[in-house]
Formats: sequence, C-alpha cells, structure tokens
Amino acid sequence: MSDKQTAQEALLKQALSGFNDKGAIKVLATLDENGAPHPVCKGSLRYNGETIESWEILESSETNRNLTRSIWFDKPIAILLITSDRKAYKFSVKASRNIIAGKAFTSAYEAAQERFKGRGIAGVWQYEIISVKEETASARISEEEAARPYFTHLDQLAKRQSV
Repeated sequence: MSDKQTAQEALLKQALSGFNDKGAIKVLATLDENGAPHPVCKGSLRYNGETIESWEILESSETNRNLTRSIWFDKPIAILLITSDRKAYKFSVKASRNIIAGKAFTSAYEAAQERFKGRGIAGVWQYEIISVKEETASARISEEEAARPYFTHLDQLAKRQSV
C-alpha cells in the first residue's frame, strides 16, 4: 500500500469519527431539478460503522425529492462536516438506498419519535462515499503550498524579501 493510500485511509477514518461528535455541524447539499444546490443542516447525519446515513422526516421535502433524483439520475451530493474542534471535511457521496421498512427503519423510526417528541420519519437514507477531503484552512494552505509553490501573491513575496 502506498503512502498516499495510507494517508487517505487515515483521513477517512478520522473524518468518519467526526460524524458522531455531538458538537459537529453537518450540512447535506443536494441538487434540485435545475441543478441548483440545496444545502440543509442535517443533525441526523451519522456514521453507523458501515455507511453514512441520515433520516428524512418529510416524504414531500425538497431534500427527499433531491435525494430520490440523485439515485435515479446519478446526481452528486456533498456533505460538509465541521467537528467540534473545528476541523472541516467535505465528502463527495452518492445516495445508495432509502430504507422505508424493516428492522433498520423501525429502529430509526423509534429513535426519531423519542428525539422529535412523537414525530416519525419517512426514511433512512444511506450514502456511498466517493471521496473525502479535509477543508480546514491550515490543511488546505499546506496542500496548496506543496502542490503550487510558485503561486504566491506579490505582497507575500515582498514580505519574504524584506525579512
């Protein structure tokens, strides 16, 4: 296994652990029928040990329609995860399933009723991970400086020469 693959696997493991961080901010961004992004805060996004999943409360919600469209027409979805220690990760994912019956659904439905004071859910969406990238500013700066050492703004060059 190459160093790059090992680093990517470590990044994925670190990022996935952030889904179950109670202080994390999670945003799901789908595309509407015109291709416009539809971002929503999604507190139900979590990693269950095998896949990323979320609950959808309303059958008729724009997010539910967009997720259905994503499966039918292979449309991309993005998830932004900001952990409580302020590390940011962008996941590129595909909607893979919408569970609307069975044990997994019943378990989620009962948990949602507790959490939402009696309201159930329409389904449990599961997502296939395509890629993950750390978007924390310090990580992005290091990555860009390593990849493009000559892309420096002129005022930064002037500061370096004057020191």
